[in-house]
Amino acid sequence: MKKFIALGFAGFAPLLASAQVSTVDTILMQVIGWLNYIVPALVTLAVVYFIWGVITFISSSDEEAKKNGRAKIINGLIGLFVIVAFWGIIGLVQRTFGVDSQTMTGVAPCVPTTANNMGRNC
Repeated sequence: MKKFIALGFAGFAPLLASAQVSTVDTILMQVIGWLNYIVPALVTLAVVYFIWGVITFISSSDEEAKKNGRAKIINGLIGLFVIVAFWGIIGLVQRTFGVDSQTMTGVAPCVPTTANNMGRNC
């Protein structure tokens, strides 16, 4: 048991070493920077799942497959709602604390690229 705890701590040691942030602003900027990569991917997955449910619903002939497609449609819509609501809460927290992140320039998340995005950097 002691070895397991020691290995678990050793796995988190790099995170603890880089966790020398002292203010709420720097922590929020780091989280918002991560969300710039995660939110577009989650929205894409939810939309693909929703479309997969629509295709399943339309192309199926038996009632059980239609139920399965309907469930995928509903779950995809719920997933999109949760992601957008979470994103809105993060934006509200960012505006409340006045966090001005270098990685987030607008209200909408964008996919960060290495090229200049018409003057808009993610």
